[in-house]
Amino acid sequence: MRIKRFLQNYNADDSGAVVIIVALFLTVAVGFMAVGIDLGSLYFRQKALQTQADMAAVSAVLTLYNEGESEEYEAPRDAATKTVMGNALSASALTELGYGRYDYDSSVFSEDRFTVGSLADIDVNAAKVQLSASAPLFFAKSFLNTDSTALSASATAARFDFASFSLGSRLLSLDTGESVLDGLLGEALGTSIDLDVLDYNALLATQIDLLTFSDALGNRIGATVGDYESILTSDIDLLDVAGALLDTGLVSGSADVLTTILNGTVSTGLNTSDLIEIDDDNVSLQLEDILGGVSVNALDLLKASLDVVNANRIIEIDSLSLNLSNVLRTDLKLVVGEREAHSGWIKIGARGATLHTAQMRLKLELDLSPSLLSGLGTGVSVLSLRVPLYVEIASATATLTHLNCGAGDPDDTIATFDTGFDPFNGVTGTHLVELFIGEFDAPTFEDTTTPLDQDDLEPADFLDVSLSLVLIDIDLFTLQLKSYAAAGVSQLPTIEFLVSEIGGAAKTIGSGDILNSTLNSLLDPDVLEINISNSSQSLLSGLLSFLLAPVVALVDGVLDVLPSKLLGALLTPLDAVLDGLFNTLGIGVGQGDLTLDDVSCGKVLLVQ
Repeated sequence: MRIKRFLQNYNADDSGAVVIIVALFLTVAVGFMAVGIDLGSLYFRQKALQTQADMAAVSAVLTLYNEGESEEYEAPRDAATKTVMGNALSASALTELGYGRYDYDSSVFSEDRFTVGSLADIDVNAAKVQLSASAPLFFAKSFLNTDSTALSASATAARFDFASFSLGSRLLSLDTGESVLDGLLGEALGTSIDLDVLDYNALLATQIDLLTFSDALGNRIGATVGDYESILTSDIDLLDVAGALLDTGLVSGSADVLTTILNGTVSTGLNTSDLIEIDDDNVSLQLEDILGGVSVNALDLLKASLDVVNANRIIEIDSLSLNLSNVLRTDLKLVVGEREAHSGWIKIGARGATLHTAQMRLKLELDLSPSLLSGLGTGVSVLSLRVPLYVEIASATATLTHLNCGAGDPDDTIATFDTGFDPFNGVTGTHLVELFIGEFDAPTFEDTTTPLDQDDLEPADFLDVSLSLVLIDIDLFTLQLKSYAAAGVSQLPTIEFLVSEIGGAAKTIGSGDILNSTLNSLLDPDVLEINISNSSQSLLSGLLSFLLAPVVALVDGVLDVLPSKLLGALLTPLDAVLDGLFNTLGIGVGQGDLTLDDVSCGKVLLVQ
């Protein structure tokens, strides 16, 4: 009984149970603490490794465009390795370093925005690194049978260096022929315009930054304030451009040009990207800063708008006043060609951004003073001298190939452009300028999608001559002329801009004196094809039976002396007419005016 009672009392006694529970809990708690210490250590080591990978990626990107000491040397790899070693890791911890292109495209998943490339790619802007390291285990090694575990971290950094540059469309002077701009404006508005050169000079003297213009344009079209991506891709009207220029309050003096546009009623649509083109989505990361640093001439901006609005329109201006000696009358027909697809007037983009100018065609009917061709022979008088001249100006191309964001001194090169593409390579058959004397039919001239072909050129009446004989005067002896010349080899395959030249004067692509040399070729006696018109041949054939010898002698004398006479007589007036006209139109024959408006350098982001 005593044993039985003892057992019952023992079973009923619960004193000391807490000690057992605590002992069991401490065992589990110590186990969790051991795991927690190891996990915490691994977490902080992984974070540290990720930070080191981030720094290595940034170091690589910052030296992405540094020139190597040799073909094998990679400045980004050297910089990344030094960063890794400077953070107490061995060089072998850098297990991967790759280069490529990162595009900030919201429609693409973030992990798909990096495209693998090579350091030599012109559009490379990102570096991707991977680091590997081992982390020690403290308590977990007792049941994992290892005293360390492998860690890895990867990071992708991208740098966004942008330049804004413009090509062509630059009005260099308004000394002569201001009615040409009247014609461009009148064609866009569908009415007759007669403005004075002073009206245009008010715009020529005004510089406007693109941020101010974009804000004013956004207010005009009702866009969301600060939504520049939307503003710069919006369909607008020429009235919006003129109104925005006025709204900036920067145009001083005469505003008659802008007021005339605002009073117009004809719809003249264009897209803002025709004027200000954003090359890729990366620009949006700092678009507001970039726009604020780019200043443009107000008249250039308006002229570029007119070029877009007037694309493929036929603009005719009769009796163009150029105030040149020996030029009695100038009639102009102008076709502004379509700009190449997705090419604006001013572009904001990174390396690889390409800009193209518009093609233009001109037809000039020139009435020149007959006195230019005096001395053709005894009894020979010039009654009239007409020169039908066709000019085709092909597009210019410039591609941003290098940005030296390490440039600091004013004399350091900060940007390089490749300008050696077609059509600056004459051997391809595409020319900077082609000149024709003769006649093309209207559809051929007006169709800018088809090149003008010298095989389609017909002789044109250019010279009416009176032949005075002893007994008779022949008043309508007409000669016809046909000639062709072209030029098109670029003298400058690359153009460099210094730091001090940002926002400065335009640089010219092409070669000097190309217009004069082409006119020399056009008027070369060995190139000129001179014929007697059919009507004159009929008249002469009727007289030959009576006055064969005298007429033949006079005609032969004229035809012998005329080719060399034309070169000396026509070169100066043709050169003066084209120079004055092209200055006002902002065209450089054999040239493209390239301007570096601003550079935005070195914004580096960790993107993955």
